[in-house]
Amino acid sequence: MKYYLMAEKAEADGTVIYGDSHDMTELKTGSFLVDYENDDEEGEPFVGPLICKMDDEHVDGKMSTFFMSPAIIGTKQFYNDLLEVGIDNIEVHPVIIRDEVNSRTFDDYLLLNIIGRVSCADMETSEYESLGDDMNIIDELVLDSSKTHDLDLFLVDEDTDCIVISERVYSHLVNKGYTDIYFEELKQV
Repeated sequence: MKYYLMAEKAEADGTVIYGDSHDMTELKTGSFLVDYENDDEEGEPFVGPLICKMDDEHVDGKMSTFFMSPAIIGTKQFYNDLLEVGIDNIEVHPVIIRDEVNSRTFDDYLLLNIIGRVSCADMETSEYESLGDDMNIIDELVLDSSKTHDLDLFLVDEDTDCIVISERVYSHLVNKGYTDIYFEELKQV
């Protein structure tokens, strides 16, 4: 089975957003979200919406279908297209994006928390930088195909900024006409 890396395609005229709520919440763990806002050691179940703020210098830019920072955030239509192809491992919460310069808000976005983190990077052949224990930035991901379990959508355990989709999901999204999402076929060993 072929697999693809899926990422936000950085557009020169694109909008940039930052998180403005849930500062103590890890948003790309591959597990259900837990909120630690009240310094509770165990945390509480995440309650949305996630509030984001547009970068003041990019408020008139093009809104992306899909953002990777401060979390995986996509349009409601993008989420519906994932549901249409049978993806069912996403925890969803509302997102509000505020443009304080133009006094407007966008509420057509969802926090798409992918449930599923798979240790499947072949680190001997992948190109990456290590930032410390269990903290990597993978620049060129190579998958160990014996560990992917034929999943359709998951985060890579070795770098949770790496979103992997199956060829089936890739074909579906390309057929939907998305031009502002980056896809790259991944090498496998």
